[in-house]
Parts: sequence; structure tokens; C-alpha cells
Amino acid sequence: MYPQNPQINPYDPKTLDALGEAFDATWVVLHARDPFRDFERVDELRTALSQKLVALAADGVTDPVELREWALEGLPR
Repeated sequence: MYPQNPQINPYDPKTLDALGEAFDATWVVLHARDPFRDFERVDELRTALSQKLVALAADGVTDPVELREWALEGLPR
């Protein structure tokens, strides 16, 4: 019998590392743009960034620099 909610990770370790690196690099840029960002909305922004990066990776973008650049284009300034 199989578990009802199996945890499936479609990304290999290299892609996961790229996603983490891209998230960190993008977050630095976002913080530099607005160091006094409304902290009530920080969780929303982190979620939006994570979702954007995962969607990009699903589309085949796995280079951390490209991930960062594409993610920044779709996020609020």
C-alpha cells in the first residue's frame, strides 16, 4: 500500500541548490531596494518569491543568476 500523500520532490539536488542560491540573492536585492519594507508583508513577499522561483525552475530555468533576474522582473519594487 502506498501513502496517501507522498512527498514528491521533482527537483534534483543541483536545482534545489540553485533555487536556494537564487532566493538568497534575490532577497538581498529586494532588501537593498527597500530596507524599511513593511514587515507585515514580508511573509507575503517571501511566498511570492518562492512561488516565482519554483515556477521558473518548472519551466526549465535552473541557473541561479537567471532565476534571480527573472524573479526580480515579476516582483514589486
